[in-house]
Amino acid sequence: MKLGFMIYSLGRTLLEKKITVPEAFSLMKELGVEGVDLTVQHVEGYTMAQVRSMLEDMGMVVSCNIGGASLTMSDSAARTASVDAIRKVIDNAVELGTGNVLVTTGGCAPGQEKAEARANVATGLSELLPYARQAGVTLSIEDFGSPAAAYQTSAECMECCDLAGPELKITYDSGNMVMSDEDPVAFWEAVKSRVVHAHAKDWELLAPDAEARLISRAGKRYIGTVVGSGVLDYPAIIGAMEAANYDGFLSFEYEGTGDQVAAARQGVGYMKRLMFGAE
Repeated sequence: MKLGFMIYSLGRTLLEKKITVPEAFSLMKELGVEGVDLTVQHVEGYTMAQVRSMLEDMGMVVSCNIGGASLTMSDSAARTASVDAIRKVIDNAVELGTGNVLVTTGGCAPGQEKAEARANVATGLSELLPYARQAGVTLSIEDFGSPAAAYQTSAECMECCDLAGPELKITYDSGNMVMSDEDPVAFWEAVKSRVVHAHAKDWELLAPDAEARLISRAGKRYIGTVVGSGVLDYPAIIGAMEAANYDGFLSFEYEGTGDQVAAARQGVGYMKRLMFGAE
């Protein structure tokens, strides 16, 4: 297993200009990261070639290019426009030197049935799979934490993959399925045959009457916290991944409200101890 880092985890700090993109990459290098999960909006002002060169100079790679457009709509013309936009995400991945694209596909419209949205997403992705294959890129979807997501549970993610075709894979986000009240290890066991990439985040469980942006299907309330300090059992999660001989990236992710640089140091340090026995 290889250690990755989602640049999204420093997004607020980058937006507030408290850190530059090169400084963010230097921090990742200092932390011992091998790969960076990239989102284009977090490297504004740089070309894909420049980003690739910076990372290569530091001995790192782009572990995944993340981007997309809504595919949940039933209107075929609107969905075609989104498919065209996602082709650009695939093109960027080629420029970045990664064969891994996590496609974000949007949420359900108000009142839309999740099953209908999944079918629409699968139709759009099935149109993209041949283009990705020709580019040497693997497409994946991720279990999303938003209540508007078309797929959250392992069954929903696998259904979407089955509808789209065998080439569509899964990025295992070890925290998002908590929002559908599914156990992360059980989720892993159900989807591991499709997994090509993985993220590690954590949540703090709040009181039942607390204000919260993140509410599970069962009504549990959460806030983001540093990996290793929340409710997820990471020794069990990483143990299950190791038992399956998963050899891809596991990328640090942070969705808390605290200092993102401090969270990165704490969380990546914890992950290294679990993954490699590092001190």
